[in-house]
Amino acid sequence: MNTPDNPVARNLWKIVALKFLGDFLPIAPVLILYYTANGLNSTQIFFIQAVFHLAVLLLEVPSGYLADVIGRKHTLVFGAVFFPLGLALYTAGRGFAAFIAAEALLAVSVSMRSGCDSALLFDSLRQLKREDEYKRFEGRCALFARTGTAVSSVAGGLLASVFLRLPFLVNTAVALLMPALSLGLSEPEREKRPGKEPLRDILRICRECLRRASIRPVILSCGLLMASNLTALWAYFLLYQELGIGVGWFGVLFAVFQLAGALGGAVAHPFSERFGHRPPLFLALLSPVFYVLIGLFPSAWLLPLVMANAFLWNLAYPVLLERLNRQVGSDVRATVLSLAGMAGSVTFIVVAPLFGRLVDAVSLSAAFVVLGAFFLLAGAWLLAAMLRHWQKAENSQGMS
Repeated sequence: MNTPDNPVARNLWKIVALKFLGDFLPIAPVLILYYTANGLNSTQIFFIQAVFHLAVLLLEVPSGYLADVIGRKHTLVFGAVFFPLGLALYTAGRGFAAFIAAEALLAVSVSMRSGCDSALLFDSLRQLKREDEYKRFEGRCALFARTGTAVSSVAGGLLASVFLRLPFLVNTAVALLMPALSLGLSEPEREKRPGKEPLRDILRICRECLRRASIRPVILSCGLLMASNLTALWAYFLLYQELGIGVGWFGVLFAVFQLAGALGGAVAHPFSERFGHRPPLFLALLSPVFYVLIGLFPSAWLLPLVMANAFLWNLAYPVLLERLNRQVGSDVRATVLSLAGMAGSVTFIVVAPLFGRLVDAVSLSAAFVVLGAFFLLAGAWLLAAMLRHWQKAENSQGMS
């Protein structure tokens, strides 16, 4: 039954709330400052983030497979427990080694939630016979996630002005709400994976996805968009420092950035319903062009391009996720979505340390130009591959 009293229907608002809490990050706008205050350079900063994504990479697909075998709810509960643990270690940490350990704990949490929450959302909507609303709810999740980050960013900047570790203390306390909320989720009806010979089964699923022309470019595009977002996210804080913007403004700028992303997620469904699924993907290619412009002409006057990037990423991502969800079965959905996350981690692990090295060896401007050129070429190639397949699929349907 599709009623508010239906436990599966209650999953919808709980998933949105989990997205909000998972992205409630008052530490985000001051993390780069926190690193530098503890004596880290740019290479170390991006290395720490690369370690995080390496840990996510190693856990991403196995955690998605675990969700397909033991259930989405149990996997989300497990991930929710590790989130406050990682933040607590960050709070107590004093240097490079402690921060790497904290990121490893956070990586466990992120990998357990990555793909699993979207799979639970799609399967819940399918049981409620509302799967056509998936883009709307995925956009709503992006809206609340980005809003959570925006609200916490303003608070983080203000808290850091009192005491630099205070945002970490507050973040840890709020994160303790996530395990309790995860325990209240209900597992929707779905096809279950038997879980026999898990390693061989995982490799078979991954191999099948990467062989299929209908799925491979979508997975890689999800990963590219994710890596582009993450690399630029940290690079922007280096840009703010280079432009001489005071730390008190970091939280405000990050809040505006997240609100722009929230707007992109909010309009993703109506925009794609009106104009089709192709325009959001074409618009996403503007982001690397903006990186090049910021690199060539570093100025506070170009900060609106930073906000435009956040809007464009969140406008395109729900479209890609919907295409992916509709092309896979519920018994492998979390695994496949985690594979998309793994693609993002692989790209970030390669790109982020090189970006940091370019900043230290040449300049931040040069690093932005190289970053933009790479993502523009890779994004255009993947979009062309997707469009070729979609055109073939549409032509075959028209002939049938």
